[in-house]
Amino acid sequence: MTSKNLKKNLTSSAIKQANLYKFQSQLPKLPVPALQDTASKYLRSVEPFLSKSQLSETTQKVQNFLKSGEGEKLQDRLVKFAEGKDNWLAEYWDDYAYMSYRDPVVPYVSYFFSHKDIHNQIGQDQLLKATLLAYYTIEFMVEVQNETLEPEVIKGNPFCMNAFRYMFNNSRVPAEGSDITKQYDGASNRFFIVIYNNNFFKVPTHGADGKPLSKSQLYQQLQLVKNDPTPAGVPVGALTSLNRDEYLSAYQTLLKSPINELSLETIFASSFVIALDKHTPITIEEKSKNCWHGDGQNRFFDKPLEFFVSANGNSGFLGEHSRMDATPTVQLNNTVYKKITEEDPKALLQEIAAGPVEIAKTELLEFDLNPTSRANIATAVEKFDKTIAAHHEEIFQHYGYGKGLIKKFKVSPDAYVQLLMQLAYYKLTGKVRPTYESAATRKFLKGRTETGRSVSIESKAFVETWTNPDASIEQKVESFQKAAKQHVAYLSEAADGKGVDRHLFGLKQMLQPGEKVPEIFTDPIFSYSQTWYISSSQIPSEYFQSWGWSQVIDEGFGLAYLINNDWIHVHISAKRGNGLRSDHLKWFLVESANQMKDVLSKGLLEPQAKL
Repeated sequence: MTSKNLKKNLTSSAIKQANLYKFQSQLPKLPVPALQDTASKYLRSVEPFLSKSQLSETTQKVQNFLKSGEGEKLQDRLVKFAEGKDNWLAEYWDDYAYMSYRDPVVPYVSYFFSHKDIHNQIGQDQLLKATLLAYYTIEFMVEVQNETLEPEVIKGNPFCMNAFRYMFNNSRVPAEGSDITKQYDGASNRFFIVIYNNNFFKVPTHGADGKPLSKSQLYQQLQLVKNDPTPAGVPVGALTSLNRDEYLSAYQTLLKSPINELSLETIFASSFVIALDKHTPITIEEKSKNCWHGDGQNRFFDKPLEFFVSANGNSGFLGEHSRMDATPTVQLNNTVYKKITEEDPKALLQEIAAGPVEIAKTELLEFDLNPTSRANIATAVEKFDKTIAAHHEEIFQHYGYGKGLIKKFKVSPDAYVQLLMQLAYYKLTGKVRPTYESAATRKFLKGRTETGRSVSIESKAFVETWTNPDASIEQKVESFQKAAKQHVAYLSEAADGKGVDRHLFGLKQMLQPGEKVPEIFTDPIFSYSQTWYISSSQIPSEYFQSWGWSQVIDEGFGLAYLINNDWIHVHISAKRGNGLRSDHLKWFLVESANQMKDVLSKGLLEPQAKL
């Protein structure tokens, strides 16, 4: 069934029926795009980076790929490979993009959300905030496990919910060559982990009656953790911040003790993790850094769901990326945090006070650390400090400038911010370079992401026009509109499974051992066009004040953005020592945002007002 036909078959009553996976069997399979379409699109996408002679050479290599029969041979293999599979890309992607990756998951892979502050007693009390995070996360978890959570349907299109299977009771685990994930039965592992003072506590999610714990019961459990007299522990969790091969070696040393093996398996099997921190971040930069990486201690970075609550009540989330992209965890965090913001502090305190007195059920996990393990942990902390010190983070937060204003210019807010980032980068470097934007392909069964190639012939003309002092307002407006239109078109095609990158990746996987590699793949332009000098992505939330991740190459930027109703946010990450500075890009974002607002207001809004 095609996505279009499925959309027609969705009635409002069907959508309201609670069944998390009810649309899975009806979702279309990820298509294999037409070879000629991808070839043409690929050439157009690399043109902004090339001289005429370079473009001519690359064009010839692409044409040879098509005319020689090499392309058709690989295309036929890919089409046959895709037959009968839920998702041909999924056969390769998780391992290629995540599980074989050996650099530390933090800061290089995982992403964070920093929750907005809540200005009442709940928002300023660590245990109250943690109680509600646990309570509503458990509530969400039960809906996932019972499959009563409503499937996500956007503009009439159901989205694949497969990632929700890996949300709870799951963990990344180091392994030789390629990491694995371990999945555990939720019904047999009804507990979560609280980390406090570098100690790990096993806290139940359900009582002896099989019912989820009440807010009062959870509060008592967390209070027991905070009051536990155990001295601060050795930060075992810091090992998860190591290079994956180094972590594997340290992990194997830990497994020599059955005590460690049992404690680690308990952490792996837990539903989720909440870390209670002792520090009090104040600025948005401090809060963001704490949610993304902190000091690497009082953490366990391999868990897909890890929440943080600081001593002053500030909270956030870190997502391990291997089995889930950000969209499912955005839904989790939005759902949970919306309910927290709606809580009445007085009513909550009364509910906690009136709750039954519970016998302590928290369990401190023990570790048997020999001298080698202790040395490994100390090394992990030292290396983590150096890794984080090598990064430079800034946050661009532009208030009074969100969807409300952008929509007056009759343009996609996403396209607008992408062009804003292109203009700022061009002002900083004088260059137009490959840019990645994440495009969700969840309208397909087991779909994850495709690359949105943000740079186009039109976006190049846009930045050149807007930095030309002789260009008129009319010329700037025209170049802006053309670039925005092209951006929306490409991103829509990418979301429809018709981007360039995943198809070319699939074709390359069809090469057999010893087979000659076609020139299209050995062409330096092929690898350059996938070298993401800017890695960017947007998520939808009115409950976050920040989110972000790392740059993907040492010479690039990681740009995570939120476009809320009244403000724009961009988290900027870069590597020190390469001539790039996040604060410099932040300055040009401010300058470019003001320029775009000024020019587009004059070119698009004022003439209408005069009429």
